[in-house]
Amino acid sequence: MRDSLTQAPAGSGASMLAGARDVARRLGTVDEIGVIGALVALCVFLSVVSDRFLTLDNFINVSRQASYVGIMAVGMVFVISMGDIDLSVGSILMLSSVTMAIALRDEQHIAIAVLLGLLVATVCGLANGVLSVWLRIPTIIVTLGTLSIFRGLGLVISDASPVSGYDIRTWFFEWIGGRILGVWASIWVMLGVCVFGWVLYSKSTFGRRVQAIGSNLQAARFSGVRVARYRILVMALMGFIVGIAAVTVLAFNRNGSPTVGVGIELSVIAATIIGGTALTGGSGSVLGAVLGAIIIAIIQNGLALLAVSPAWSTAATGVVIIIAVALDYLIKRR
Repeated sequence: MRDSLTQAPAGSGASMLAGARDVARRLGTVDEIGVIGALVALCVFLSVVSDRFLTLDNFINVSRQASYVGIMAVGMVFVISMGDIDLSVGSILMLSSVTMAIALRDEQHIAIAVLLGLLVATVCGLANGVLSVWLRIPTIIVTLGTLSIFRGLGLVISDASPVSGYDIRTWFFEWIGGRILGVWASIWVMLGVCVFGWVLYSKSTFGRRVQAIGSNLQAARFSGVRVARYRILVMALMGFIVGIAAVTVLAFNRNGSPTVGVGIELSVIAATIIGGTALTGGSGSVLGAVLGAIIIAIIQNGLALLAVSPAWSTAATGVVIIIAVALDYLIKRR
């Protein structure tokens, strides 16, 4: 009798725990719980060491800084989940924004300029995919080359100087580059892209097949998945999403800078890995990638508030990448 009385609560607790895990799994939050915990711990630490951190204005500014990386990290989830990697996103960001700026300078309609920027970014991503598939070269090698090619093209068409001399004070750019309900519009764009990416990745056949390719390439091929087509489509999607980020960057900066996006690919990759996307492919988290971008931005903001040299921000990003990859490796070994 005593045994049954003492075991009942344990069994009940176990079933409740299992039920909670099932609910979390259904909500798709299992992979993000650790990221949220790290985010909260980081915020608590910085709020203790700096009284300027825990303010509404600082939070909004950090979110804006994270939005550009967060938007692109959504696309990177698909790329890395498939077992690939894209190092050219920073160069595509620059080329797309400069292209839009030149179109505006030449008095093209705002819709034409935006569509042209999105088209250029998508074509760049498509080129990455086609080159990788046709030449049978890993995307990391292809994009290492196109990183320089795309940035070189941007420098040529911009004469290696900021593209300005046009009226960017249109309703569209005032809206995208300004605030909506007190929050930077780029943050709303990031949230919209996040929802789109989550539905496509977690709730569609496309997303499931992308994960299948990254999990087991041969098994996916034998099951009828057109691997080459999906690899090309994912790289094109990555380019398109970078184009969306380029619109927000141009709207905020108010000029097409040939230096924009330098080194941002490391932050995008770091955010994606921190968010729970396996570097070996097969699984990932869109929400986690966005949270990872916020963590990167908070680290950089915290260093600035503590008067640490900006040069250390780059070093911190590298350290975060190593830690995230190491943790992912250790978890998979268990």
